[in-house]
Amino acid sequence: MKFTREQPEGIYTIHACRPESVILNSPNPADLRDEEARIELTESFILSPGRLLPTWGANTLEQVTTANLAPISALQPEVLLLGTGEKMRFPDNTLLAALIELRIGYEVMGNAAACRTYNILAGEGRRVVAAIIIKG
Repeated sequence: MKFTREQPEGIYTIHACRPESVILNSPNPADLRDEEARIELTESFILSPGRLLPTWGANTLEQVTTANLAPISALQPEVLLLGTGEKMRFPDNTLLAALIELRIGYEVMGNAAACRTYNILAGEGRRVVAAIIIKG
């Protein structure tokens, strides 16, 4: 699925979401004239408008633990979009309880929906973080 939306300046946006990868636009709009300036990610990652953490340490939903929340919490998001692969699957309740304890709002959804929602919220200037699990 390819997204077409105006690129806000200075933030990462998602160009395309595929079952096996996600392609990001560079935060520098001048780079976008060059297709090679895009970043293709094939492993699970964490993304905020101003920061990309290309490795997360959790390659499947079952591997996500409360310890994996530390880099997300450090970004101080209003909301976490947890992309669980091609289909929406809910993580263990202990993970959701930890997010509530950290006062991080969350939405669990498939990757395509998480990527679309991320672009909208990031474009609005919201403190959003997307944690995308490529392999589901």
